[in-house]
Amino acid sequence: MTIDAGVEAFLRRYFGARGNSLREERPGILDATLPESLRPAFEGAVSLRITFDPATIGTTPSVELAAPGSYLLDRVVEDATSVGLFSVSRIEAGGDSPEAVVARSFRPKNATVAAGTAQVTPVAHVLFNFLVRLTSDERFERFESILIDPRTGQERHADRSVMTKDLPVSPGPRPDPQEIGAQYRAACRALEVRLQPIVQALRDRAQLFLKEETERIRAYFDRSARELLDMKAATAPDELRALEFERERRLAEAEEKYRLVAEVELCNVRTLVLDVTDVSAILSNRGARRVVPLVYDSLDPTPILPRCEVCSAPVPEPFLCFGGHLAGPECVKACDFCDTVYCRTCCSIDLAIVTCSTCARAVCPDHIEVDALSRKVHCPHHILACAICGRNVGPEYVRTCRTCEQSYCAVCVAPPSDRCVTCRTLRAVSGDDPPIADLRQTDAGLARATKWRHGSNHRYTIVAAKALVWNQLLVLDAEGAILLRKKMLGV
Repeated sequence: MTIDAGVEAFLRRYFGARGNSLREERPGILDATLPESLRPAFEGAVSLRITFDPATIGTTPSVELAAPGSYLLDRVVEDATSVGLFSVSRIEAGGDSPEAVVARSFRPKNATVAAGTAQVTPVAHVLFNFLVRLTSDERFERFESILIDPRTGQERHADRSVMTKDLPVSPGPRPDPQEIGAQYRAACRALEVRLQPIVQALRDRAQLFLKEETERIRAYFDRSARELLDMKAATAPDELRALEFERERRLAEAEEKYRLVAEVELCNVRTLVLDVTDVSAILSNRGARRVVPLVYDSLDPTPILPRCEVCSAPVPEPFLCFGGHLAGPECVKACDFCDTVYCRTCCSIDLAIVTCSTCARAVCPDHIEVDALSRKVHCPHHILACAICGRNVGPEYVRTCRTCEQSYCAVCVAPPSDRCVTCRTLRAVSGDDPPIADLRQTDAGLARATKWRHGSNHRYTIVAAKALVWNQLLVLDAEGAILLRKKMLGV
C-alpha cells in the first residue's frame, strides 16, 4: 500500500468511526463533515472539501490537502489519539470486605472502630519502566519500575513481582495526557531517591580503588625519578620530563577508569488500573467520636493510616483523645484515676490533664481537686474536705486536732491548743439526749457517767463523759460507730 493509499484508508476509517463517512463530490475531491471536536481547528467550519492529490490544490480553490505533514492530517491524528479505547492492565478489587480491612488494619488503643460507607473507583496509575546502567571499573545494570499515583503525583510503592508479571489487558480509562509530563518527572525523582544508596556505594568503592591506584602510580614514578637522579646521567632531565608526562597520563587513565557514569533509559510506559476503595473508619470512646477517611487499592489492601496529629509520626495503633485528636502513645497523657486521655495539644491549650502537686500523678477535669487556701492542684488521694467548714485543702494545710485526733483544715484547728472548733465548742447535754442515751444502753461503762458534753460537725460526733475517776472521749461517725475512744483527765 502506498503512502497516499494508507492516508486515504486512515481518513475513511476515522470519519466512518465518527459517523460521517466521506462523500465523493467529484473525482479526486471528497466532502467531509467534521466532528464537533475538530471544528475549532478550522474556525468552526462544519464541513471541508479534501483531496489526496497535491496537483488538485492548484486548480481547485477551497480544498484541504490530506497528506503526511499537512495541517488537516495532523489535526485528525491529534483528535484520533484522544478518543477511542485504551488498552490497560487491571487489578480488580477482591478478597476481604471493607469492614474486614478496617478491622484488620486500624487498631486504636482506646476506642472502638467501625467501617462506614465504602466506594470503589477504578484509577489509572502510570507505570514507568527504566533501564539503569552504572559504569566505573565495573558495569552495573538493572531494570527499575516506578508506579505513579495520579491522585497524589507521588510514587506508589508496590511489590516488584506485581510490576513485572504479565497482567491481562483490557479496555479501560486512559491517563490524562496533560499530566504525563509531571508524572514522568515525579518518576525520575523517585528513581533518583531509590538509586542514591546504590550510587553512593559504587562511588565510595570506586574512590577507594582510585586512591589505591593513584598511590601505586605515584610511588612507582617517584622511585623511578630517584633512580635517575642517583645515576647522574646527562640525559636525566629529559628522562625526568618523560617520566612526569607518563605519570600524568597514567593518572588520567586511572581517573577515567574509576569515573562513575550513570545512564537511565526509559524503556516503556504502561497503564495499570487499580480499584481504589475509599472507606470511612468511625472511632468512638466515652469522650469523643471521630471519622477517619481511609484509602486502599487492589494492589495492596492495606490502608494508608493517619499520622499522629501532634508530632506527625506514623502511628499504627493511635489513641483517640477526648478532644477528638489522633495521637501516638508518646503524645498523650492519661488520667491515673479513669480512662480519660488527652493529647499534648489539648493539654497545652485547655489544661485538660494536670499533675497533682503532691504525688505528680496525672489528673483529668473529672478528678481534679483545688486547694481552697493555696489554689494548688491535687488528686483525690491528696485532698481533704474539712468536716467543719467544708474547705478542700491539700496536705500542707491539714491539721490534726489534739483532742479528737481527727484531721481538719488549718483554719479550723487553732493554735496553740491545736484543738478543732468542734472540740472547743462542746455543749453540756443531759443523759437522755438521743446520742447519749444510745451509748448508755450499749455500753455499761458509760452508764455511771454523771455529766455529758456533746458536739458534732458534718462528719463526726464528739461525746465527752465525766465519771468519778476518768473522763472518756468518744468520736462517732455518721452511722454512730465508735471511731475513737480514750480516757482523759479533763476535756
